[in-house]
Amino acid sequence: MTKSKEDPNDYILQRLSDVPTVDYTREQNSAAWKNLLSAQEYIERERCLGLSKIASSDVNRLAVFGLKSKDKPDTIVGSLELLIREAWYFHKKSDGSVTKKNVLSGCVGGVYTYPEYRGKGLATIMVDKLFELAKGSEYLGPDGFMFLYSEVGEFYTRNGFKSFAVPLLNFPLKPSNTAYENSANVSLIKYHEFDSLFEQYNGHFEKEMIAKVEADGVDRISVDPTSQYIDWFHLRVKFFSTKLFGHSDVHIDPRTDTYEEIVDKVSTIEPIYFGIQITCPTTNALKGFIVWQYEYGYDHDNNVFQNYATVIKIFVNTPHFNQEETQLALIAAMKKYLEAKHELPQMSNFHKIVIWETEITESVIASLKTKYGGVDGLENGSRSAIQCIDEDQDQRLKDGRILWENNNKLPWF
Repeated sequence: MTKSKEDPNDYILQRLSDVPTVDYTREQNSAAWKNLLSAQEYIERERCLGLSKIASSDVNRLAVFGLKSKDKPDTIVGSLELLIREAWYFHKKSDGSVTKKNVLSGCVGGVYTYPEYRGKGLATIMVDKLFELAKGSEYLGPDGFMFLYSEVGEFYTRNGFKSFAVPLLNFPLKPSNTAYENSANVSLIKYHEFDSLFEQYNGHFEKEMIAKVEADGVDRISVDPTSQYIDWFHLRVKFFSTKLFGHSDVHIDPRTDTYEEIVDKVSTIEPIYFGIQITCPTTNALKGFIVWQYEYGYDHDNNVFQNYATVIKIFVNTPHFNQEETQLALIAAMKKYLEAKHELPQMSNFHKIVIWETEITESVIASLKTKYGGVDGLENGSRSAIQCIDEDQDQRLKDGRILWENNNKLPWF
């Protein structure tokens, strides 16, 4: 760990649980992450997301922490958050069999030193102290791992994290005046209707990991991917829509509404569809699906929304169906849907699709460049970095003897 300008022993990192204090931390960091929302709307959004299943279950849960100076224990000088989620560790035993161990992962987010306390190395102190806390059974325990998506390059290497940056591929969209129509065996997927699809993906992914470890003997770690990840992303989009596009008839109050009540309230608000699935025309078996999130920006010079979509997950039911062919078909269907004529502003003015390159094969990357004018190798503003709690495992991870799977948009926080 890199020595900070301040003595770490002069500070404590405390779990925050009372709503006003947690809201205060969000009010502070809203300056960095509120985007088109007001500070109060950003606080409300974070409350809503905190009610989602991935953030409020017995195991999968969100913890907020504040850094305080010991001589001023009532003053928070910085804060950060840890999203704890179920994960897997795959290991090949001496007899050749592969075991899957259930462990916990923690994704660090919201690392924010308050402006008046900057320049003292407090972000480094916060992350170091969080890592020490995470070793305990209350959080990740000795078998867990912690990761993050850095917006400040290699900053977190000083905390012991190793970067595994994933470049992006973007390709442009060209809006048409044609209404969207499903092609044969292609269907849109509605908000909060990804459960069965992710159950199939989850089982397929587990078998794939076991087969890989059996084949090469290299251990692997990954989050345990479920539809709850997707629901979190999509609630985020729905909240944006309620605030940016004039849904005055929809009243969400995360202080009193349950998660189920919020889901019901936003279910009919556009965007309605967040994915596409393709089935086999002869057997009706699932060939694969693609799921995305909508991202909203605003071009102030031209006074128009400038939106884009980011792919969260592409699943192909291999070996029954061809990986490259199905990936390209799913991306083409997504492109067709986003380019089609949509009357509402939250479904219009999409100018590009963004894909993390770990989500697609090299041949698909080449095809997207040729067919759609895609540009690959773009720097990712969310730089993936990871660290195992156990020192031996962490060294093996850094040496390439443990591989981090699902290093993509899906577990982003």
